[in-house]
Amino acid sequence: MTSIIQYGDLENIRRKHENQKIVFCSGSFDLPHGGHAIFLEDCKKFGDVLVVGVGGDEIIRQHKGPGRPIMNEGVRAKLISSLKPVDYCLIDDNSHRDHVFSFVEFVFDNLRPDVYVVNNDGFEMSARRELAKKYGVEMVVLERWAPKEFDEISTTKIIKKIRGVE
Repeated sequence: MTSIIQYGDLENIRRKHENQKIVFCSGSFDLPHGGHAIFLEDCKKFGDVLVVGVGGDEIIRQHKGPGRPIMNEGVRAKLISSLKPVDYCLIDDNSHRDHVFSFVEFVFDNLRPDVYVVNNDGFEMSARRELAKKYGVEMVVLERWAPKEFDEISTTKIIKKIRGVE
């Protein structure tokens, strides 16, 4: 059973799964779609337990611009937590424009995941690598992909289609 957890739960999750490989990933997941499901399925392949961070409304607004997120953080966390590969989900209400990796650093420090999975087009990849190295976390970089029938799905493309721009 997947659960939406709080920051204080991370150390207990590490203890509960001490003999298992814990994978951590995070993202906006605004308008969750099939591409997100594929990414999370791929993440789960790297370990036994998948913990997913969902970007908080404020950091998404800062990063993606006006009108975003489309869905609030509670709805996005509920949807992501309901997906089969996800064991635990928590909302990143800690990151901000001046320190975008404060959430990741907090998770690394308290959960001590074995693997950190990111997409190859993530921002500030060198900073991510440095952080993973600092905490002794294996960083896996995945190429974005989707079956041809997904028609290169992305949240931005969905929004444009709904607005009649594309």
